[in-house]
Amino acid sequence: MDQAILEKEALKLAPAERALLADTLLSSLDDESSRQIEGAWAKLAEDRLCEYQAGNLAAVDGPTAIHDLRKRLAK
Repeated sequence: MDQAILEKEALKLAPAERALLADTLLSSLDDESSRQIEGAWAKLAEDRLCEYQAGNLAAVDGPTAIHDLRKRLAK
């Protein structure tokens, strides 16, 4: 099948279906180091969630986090 045809057909899918297709396609490109990095990020996210749920980590809303990062990077 031609790439243009595939693209046209993929764009007819619902957003959730396109996201699943994109994830599948990207996963097919992964190598071992990418999977290790993804696993490390997942572990970090899980650890942070546990810390938050235990009350050891405060939540910050998105705009505040971006503002704080920009302020730190401007120094």
